[in-house]
Amino acid sequence: MLSFRYSFVVLILLSVLLTLAYGLPRVRPIKDVQPKKTLKVHNQIRAAVGVAPLKWNKTVAAYAQKFANSQAKAGVCDYSSMRHSGGPYGENIAAGWVQPEDQMSGPIAAKYWLTEKPNYDYATNKCKDVCGHYTQMVANQSFSLGCGSFRCHENELIYIVCNYYPMPVGDENTRPY
Repeated sequence: MLSFRYSFVVLILLSVLLTLAYGLPRVRPIKDVQPKKTLKVHNQIRAAVGVAPLKWNKTVAAYAQKFANSQAKAGVCDYSSMRHSGGPYGENIAAGWVQPEDQMSGPIAAKYWLTEKPNYDYATNKCKDVCGHYTQMVANQSFSLGCGSFRCHENELIYIVCNYYPMPVGDENTRPY
């Protein structure tokens, strides 16, 4: 019995020392971007303006997750520190806190980006305020979607990264739909 207690105490002390030496992870990738639901919400938004549906693309999703993983590894926990990947795809990024209800996810991010729709004026093809996430989602030049995510434990933010292929042109003469 004494050796069991001794082993248990040694195990606890070792755990504490390792935690102190290496710390707890600040961020970690999460796997729950909900591809089917995310795609469904995107396609409902696109259908409302007469744009063809997107298809889930595993290559694009792998790129989005790889970028999300790089942000997790870099310890990006402040949304203002988050930068776009600069890669070959169109890209939207959202962040939200861990909550019991409506936790940030791919579908919630898409609904959030939809809130920019009133800022887009189709007649002038201009934004009154931020609307680039919305126009990215409904761009008729894109036909596939992939998303990734990570969670920051420091402030409990969940980041969603969605990439669109091909990247829309997005110049002032080209409307998204």
